[in-house]
Amino acid sequence: MTAPTHSPFPQRLMHALRRWRRRMVERRRRRSDSGYLAGMSDHELRDLGIGRSEVQELLDRHR
Repeated sequence: MTAPTHSPFPQRLMHALRRWRRRMVERRRRRSDSGYLAGMSDHELRDLGIGRSEVQELLDRHR
């Protein structure tokens, strides 16, 4: 008796759902980080060594 073979469709579907979930989690994290940094004062940002104009670039770089 041979073992049942798995259909590639359910595997592809699960893989696609995992990728989608990973992207959603990452998008939420970026949005949260962006809001947190936007709420910081210029002085606090300078203490971190970044300027307000660099915030979006830093967030984009860490995608």
